Amino acid sequence: MHIAMASSWGPTDTTRATLPFLHAKAAREQGDGVTLMLVHDAVLLAVKDLAQDIHACGPPALGPIFEELAQDPEVAILVCKPCLEVRRFSGEELHPQTRVATMGDYHHAIRENDATVANYG
Repeated sequence: MHIAMASSWGPTDTTRATLPFLHAKAAREQGDGVTLMLVHDAVLLAVKDLAQDIHACGPPALGPIFEELAQDPEVAILVCKPCLEVRRFSGEELHPQTRVATMGDYHHAIRENDATVANYG
């Protein structure tokens, strides 16, 4: 099975920002592939080490989970290109295991993998 998730929550709500990563981690623990599309404020989570500063109320810190998922070859972390551009990021500031993408790329990942879709935000 493959799970495709889109998330719009970023550093302004640390708990909501962490939830899709927890879902992705659980999916990987059960052997499923994951595509995670970060849109709106969630793109900020992919900027270098910013995820290391996210500590939700309840769930574990995001930093180690983000790193684990970013290193996993069965996980694709896509970062919305227009969302980056409107925030004046070029993509060079991103974590090296993420990829700048469009909604077309996200849709392609859903279609190519016959993915189940989940949305956060």
